[in-house]
Amino acid sequence: MLSDTTEYDAIQKEIKFMVRSEIKLKILANLCKCDLNARELSDKGINYGSISSNIKQLEKNGLITKFNDKYHIKNSVKKKMINILYLNKIIEIVNASEEYINMHFVKNNKLNILEELPLSDNYEIIHNTPLNPYKVVNNFTKNMTSDGTVKVIFTHVHPEFRKTTQIDATTKTNLKIIVPSNIKEYLIKNKNEKDNNPLRNRTIMIKSIENMHLSLAISETEAMFVLYNSDITYDTNAGIISHDPKIIKWGNELFDEIESLSEDKYTTLNNDS
Repeated sequence: MLSDTTEYDAIQKEIKFMVRSEIKLKILANLCKCDLNARELSDKGINYGSISSNIKQLEKNGLITKFNDKYHIKNSVKKKMINILYLNKIIEIVNASEEYINMHFVKNNKLNILEELPLSDNYEIIHNTPLNPYKVVNNFTKNMTSDGTVKVIFTHVHPEFRKTTQIDATTKTNLKIIVPSNIKEYLIKNKNEKDNNPLRNRTIMIKSIENMHLSLAISETEAMFVLYNSDITYDTNAGIISHDPKIIKWGNELFDEIESLSEDKYTTLNNDS
């Protein structure tokens, strides 16, 4: 804790000095990893002509020292620098997520989806690619067949979905699914068809809800969210994933809140008879 305003002002002044110059930030960021000389700093993509003057300023202000021809960052400065880099990473991720969210439809009648999404540095926006045109669907399916408790909401049945429900899982999955009523009917019809690979390892329970414009798959190790486009068409080409326990917890709470809005009862889909 800071003892007085003088100490606070000193730290504030030091941080302002650190972030005022992109060159200084790059030098300090690289020195956080290991001690380097001017040539090695240049090899990291820092303009060699700018290194000398900025190094002198950093030395003069007591942020770095020189030892055996290499520059060393002070431990107190390193801690501040790590926090600055972490904050910058958070900002970059939030900006990327904000751009993705702004391009999609995120509101529902009774929910303002993603309004309270926890702050985290563990987000990734995944996209289908020419080499992997089903990347989003495959990742969603991977979560649905994960070991342990899995909670899923989806409003779009992809061509590979039947494989997900009909092939026996090698893991023990307790799966709760919320879907529109027409998809529930489709899944129940599939359940009643003859199946040569009963789901001995998987408990599947399903209930219906209408007008829910998002999909999510929350396993014990990953949270995945797929949104609708701004024209309210399902986006099969992109999604957000995270392995942060805070996001997984939030995803479970979001599922539970949506579950509470449905008056439908769960139907068991196991093909084990």
